[in-house]
Amino acid sequence: MESKLRAAIVGSDATVKAGLEKLVDDTGADEVIVVTDTYEHADRIESYRRVAGVATMIEIRPTVAVEA
Repeated sequence: MESKLRAAIVGSDATVKAGLEKLVDDTGADEVIVVTDTYEHADRIESYRRVAGVATMIEIRPTVAVEA
């Protein structure tokens, strides 16, 4: 359980944005799956709405392999 919590990104919009940027930068991921563990459906929808808003603020930096 502890290892899963280390991968969790929790907090304000700014904190989530920074966490997602770091995750993508560290892993090179081109896709992120978001899971919100909230009991109330309305709270879960609001959480997804906020993450979607944050995602639109993230600048995508393509990585290009340079041949030597």
